[in-house]
Amino acid sequence: MLDYLPMFCQIRDKTCLLVGGGRVAERKARLLLDAGAHLLVNAREFTPQFKLWGETDQVTLIHGEFEPYWLEHCWLVIAATNDAVVNGYVSDCATVRRIFCNVVDEPRQASFITPSVIDRSPLVIAISSGGNAPVLVRLWREKLERLLPMHLGRLAAYGGTLRQRVKRHFHHLAARRHFWERFFTNERLMQSLVSQDRQQVDRVIETLFSESTQTNTDKTN
Repeated sequence: MLDYLPMFCQIRDKTCLLVGGGRVAERKARLLLDAGAHLLVNAREFTPQFKLWGETDQVTLIHGEFEPYWLEHCWLVIAATNDAVVNGYVSDCATVRRIFCNVVDEPRQASFITPSVIDRSPLVIAISSGGNAPVLVRLWREKLERLLPMHLGRLAAYGGTLRQRVKRHFHHLAARRHFWERFFTNERLMQSLVSQDRQQVDRVIETLFSESTQTNTDKTN
């Protein structure tokens, strides 16, 4: 049985609250900002990085003690102070309001956890042990980081631009799957995307459509 439901949340332009202004909170803030959140940060004191983010309007800083009413318009909250009592209070207030809450270093108090991430956007791989074996998670993340080329994100993004064309061109699921398998394993295509050779990319794609069509025609005859 799963301890957690693996899930990717769309929080772009959605209001999220981060309680804490230290180094640990900084790491959480970067993750939320990368995901496009409208970020409120509450703390009694802030690191220089938070102050810089505030001065450049990347986050909204709220000085002082945590107040539950700040949760009213939030989609999720992260409690990242160095005070376990404050973190627990934030979690309790979020639970009452049915808002997902992550509590740093206290997975039992959290309604969601943030996994270790390998970012090849739009390809993203998340790894978690539910807080049971963080060192094991780090070791596997490092192994996978070395295995996964940086250009995979570019390949995935380009594939996304072809999805509707593939659906129109191939009427059967098996034919589409065959095309995508060839697409994602084509070395010439990968090299052309990396070198940004648009003409070569177009030639490879047209060849893939043509050869995949012929292969599937032969199978049905």
